[in-house]
Amino acid sequence: MLFQNKYDRARKWQIEEKEKREAIHGPENRKNDVEIADLLEKGDLYALVSSAMLTIMPIAILVLLIIALAGMLFMRIL
Repeated sequence: MLFQNKYDRARKWQIEEKEKREAIHGPENRKNDVEIADLLEKGDLYALVSSAMLTIMPIAILVLLIIALAGMLFMRIL
């Protein structure tokens, strides 16, 4: 791998941090990690989905129109 040394150091650091957490909280208390559901509020999911649609959909529609127009142009030329 290109960055094998960096990967090994990062993995070693992760293992050390995990061992530190387990030493402090105990191995049975793994649920203390932050999850995405803990960070979201009631209307956040709707806001995320709607903003993604407003950002991604116009670009996707434009790309599909270009592909369709290119296909139509190609069929008319032949």
